[in-house]
Amino acid sequence: LSVIVSGGGLFALLRVAAMKFGKQLEVQSIPKYRSHYIQYKELKKALKVYTGVEKDQSTVQEVTHWASSFLRLGPNPEVSPEMRLNALLRHEMERIGKFAELEEGSIRKQLGALEEDVKRHDKDKQALAKRLDDLALQIVQLKAFARLNFSGFRKVLKKYDKWSTSKAKVSPWFMAEVVRAPFMKVGFTSLLAQLNRIARVLRKLGVFEDHPHASSGYFDASLHARREIVFLIDPKDTMQVHVLLAKYLTMKSMLDTSPDRRRSSNTYLDTENLDIYSSHMVESGVPLSSTHFRHGGGDAVMLVRETVGD
Repeated sequence: LSVIVSGGGLFALLRVAAMKFGKQLEVQSIPKYRSHYIQYKELKKALKVYTGVEKDQSTVQEVTHWASSFLRLGPNPEVSPEMRLNALLRHEMERIGKFAELEEGSIRKQLGALEEDVKRHDKDKQALAKRLDDLALQIVQLKAFARLNFSGFRKVLKKYDKWSTSKAKVSPWFMAEVVRAPFMKVGFTSLLAQLNRIARVLRKLGVFEDHPHASSGYFDASLHARREIVFLIDPKDTMQVHVLLAKYLTMKSMLDTSPDRRRSSNTYLDTENLDIYSSHMVESGVPLSSTHFRHGGGDAVMLVRETVGD
């Protein structure tokens, strides 16, 4: 399964990208999660003080008071800006991670209760379907929460590297820590598998039919013979696609637990003729299981990292 960014989705993405991240956070944040997102404005203000960009005494005192409410660094001049940055961001990762773990636990508990209830014949079937939809929405929202926080850490670190007088960049090594943070390790695959199991039972009970497009020719029979289906979507909507697939289809990938099963977890950005990947193949002749490209400005694209398949 490949997920490719659509043209319309790309333009929407560019409009959002044109916003300052603080505004993006305000617009895209989910109301019930609002107090649990990365404290972007406060962090940005603190980093300006730590790097010497901001010297106004009232701002310095404000940052010192804010940071001292949860850190024990104090005004000690021997504590380097990098140490202060590390302490601040690790505190944020821990705070956000604890909330994400609680949310995941809550969703998992509700899915477990629903999975038991669908086996009983005395339950209101429409109410069960409503609960399934509510939990599907919670999964989508939790994924959006993790994604927005990840962007927040990346933006904060880029700001620090821009303002810092140090030649060493902190973004690469600290983003490696963010990738391993608890809020980035939510078990979405198992959540979707459980959602899929419940949906299959409800479909058998006739609570809801197959997706309406399935009978209108949208899912043509010829698709079953194809090895790949391409969805054109905005990257931020990928979890919604996964949830819809889990609700309306029997997903073999979720039933197959063999270690060599194929997984569909990559988003590819390339030219229409796959020029970037093709040029790599011409140079090396070695197929890749994953590639990481970086835009270098204009038409330039750099191969940053590659992982060779077995």
